[in-house]
This record gives sequence, C-alpha cells and structure tokens, in this order.
Amino acid sequence: MGKRKIILLFCAVFLLAVYIFQIATGNKNTVKELTLSEDITSIALSSKESGDITLTSENGSWLVGKYKANESKVNQILEQIKKVKLLDTVSSSASDLSRYGLDEENIITVKAFAGENLLRTLEIGKASVTGGQTYIRLDSSKAVLLASGSLAALFSSTREQLRDNDIYSLTSTDIKSIATFDENGEKIFEIEKGEAGEDGVAEWQLLGESEKNLDSAKVASWVSALSNLMASEWSDENDKNDKKTLSLKRRVEIKTQDKNITVSVGEKGEDNKYSAECSETPYRFKISSYAGDSLTKELADLLKE
Repeated sequence: MGKRKIILLFCAVFLLAVYIFQIATGNKNTVKELTLSEDITSIALSSKESGDITLTSENGSWLVGKYKANESKVNQILEQIKKVKLLDTVSSSASDLSRYGLDEENIITVKAFAGENLLRTLEIGKASVTGGQTYIRLDSSKAVLLASGSLAALFSSTREQLRDNDIYSLTSTDIKSIATFDENGEKIFEIEKGEAGEDGVAEWQLLGESEKNLDSAKVASWVSALSNLMASEWSDENDKNDKKTLSLKRRVEIKTQDKNITVSVGEKGEDNKYSAECSETPYRFKISSYAGDSLTKELADLLKE
C-alpha cells in the first residue's frame, strides 16, 4: 500500500472517531431538573414593574391579596417553581447583570414558602435570544443559569392579571327565568321557561304580553350569552362600594333552581366597556361590549319578525 493511501486511510479513521465521539457526547442529556416535593402555601412575587404581590393558599383555594386568584395561572406558576429545568451555567458570577435582565430595573424575584419556611428563591431575568429559555439565579447562588421555559412572561403578571375574572358560570338549562328592569326599577320584560313538551323541549314564554311572540332561536342565543359572566377588568377599589358612582342603565335578575343572580349594568364608557355589579361578588368590575350589549338587550330583539 502506498504512502499516500496510508495517510488517507489514517485521516478517514481519525475523522470517523471524531464523528462517533461527537454523536456520543451530543446525545448525552445535559438537562438538570430540580424538583420540590413540599407543598407550597404562599408565593411572593416582586418586580419594579408589577410591585409586590402575594399568592396564598387558603382552604384549598388560592388568593391574590384578598381576592380569588386565577386557578390556571397559579397552577402554571406552581409547576414552574416546583420543577426548574436547568440547561446550562452561563456565568459563575456575572458582573454585568443587566446583560441577563437580572439588574434591579428588570429582575423578577420569586419566593416560595411552606408556612414560614422558605423553600426556593428564583431570580428571573430576560429570555435568551433563542426563545423558550430564561436567564435565572437560584436560591443564594450568584451563578447565572439558563433555564427552560418563558419564565419572565409568566412571573411578570400583574395583580389584576392574576385575579379570577369569572363572576358566575351557569348552563342554559340551569336558568328558569330572566327579568330586566330599567334605571328606575320598572320591569321591562320577563321570560320564563315553560313545561317540557312531548319532545322534551321546554319553550320560553313571555310573561304578561301574550300578543307578542318570542323567536325561540333568538331567545336561546340570548339565554346562552347570559349564562356566563366574566369581568374584563376590575374597577378601582375606591369605587367598589360607592353605589352612587354607578349610573344604572339596566338591572337583570336571573333565577335558577338554587339561587337568584342580580346584575346591574351602567352606561357604556369611552373604553367601549360597561361598568357593572353583581350579587355574586362584592366588587365592582367592567364587562366587554358584547356582554354589556347582551345584558341590555331590548325585547324587540327577541321577537319574531
């Protein structure tokens, strides 16, 4: 075998060895997962943009301050705190924290407690350039780590974004009657679900006005729209118990087998939202244009043409 062929063969073997080594090391899982087994009872969030926010577990439910918290968002936060996936160590002790969004202006500090016992501290910076990853510091360590997940987007939620916006939730079959009243308390109209016919379907009836015929499809759509109500935002706390500030436009009473729900709706504001109050919550809130338009619907919109 010639010298040239021996050199070429040696190079091929060397490159093959390098290739095999890269495959072996590339397939090695470098992700380190840090988990917490303890039950978290409270979470403290702090950032310059959102301020200080406390989430507390109480009787099986989570509160943000004194208000009911959004269960889905709290579960996401708990999941990220209890299971931190570390991808890499970026710096053992970074001097330029602003590079990672861990400076005083941008850092989000998260502390998880079991009673008074501090379980974990997360200092969350900005997302990496690749996306889906976040620069963090963990507990008392000064090392900057790269963690899996868009943590900054989740933990930067404001107090309002963490509140549960559901006012009530029913099904159309729950509702037995709906009555609407004007700003002076005078009844405008009332519909009531009649007895089920031979086909098992209960038709809606207009009380006190037999000469007017309801359009069953329009009524069904309206009842469905009123079966759920969600706040689009909560009003300033200083206004919540001041009944004089709500310029009443319509009051709607919804009766079910078990309860009576009253919704008071004010005039539509410049933001295209309605101010509202409901017997299901002590706090004033705003509702979307669609929800407000549904609650203030006129009888003519429910009649046959």
